[in-house]
Amino acid sequence: SENDSGLNLGHARTKEQTELMEKILADGVCPFCWEHFEKYHPKPIIKKTDWWIMTENMSPYDGSVIHYIFVYKDHTTLPKDISPEGFLELKKLVDEVVENENVPGGSFLMRFGDTNYTGGSVEHLHAQLIVGGPKTEGAEKIKQKLGYKK
Repeated sequence: SENDSGLNLGHARTKEQTELMEKILADGVCPFCWEHFEKYHPKPIIKKTDWWIMTENMSPYDGSVIHYIFVYKDHTTLPKDISPEGFLELKKLVDEVVENENVPGGSFLMRFGDTNYTGGSVEHLHAQLIVGGPKTEGAEKIKQKLGYKK
């Protein structure tokens, strides 16, 4: 990350994301901490539970049909810090989306730790649910950084 706010501008994917991250860096806060989240995140909160905020990704991956993020309540970067109840609640949220939106298949990922290893832009634990379309003739893959090759 570039400073104590846990942001990595080098991993921003859109102009909108870069501009917002520059403002957050100037403010010196973590944009995913609950007390700051709604100030910086432009999409509406879909659900707020005891442990998670569920919302649409502000910069969904190109070609995705659904791209939700689940931001953990407490400021942490490591899965070991998620409470057992928090993990169970995350499972319930993902299950609800899959059922309510009739998701036939998708990807669920959680990056953690140092963004220089993950390709992420915010060093505050969050998970993503990404759903694309079905494989068809000529369809391109949705691509996403999950780290760097050694």
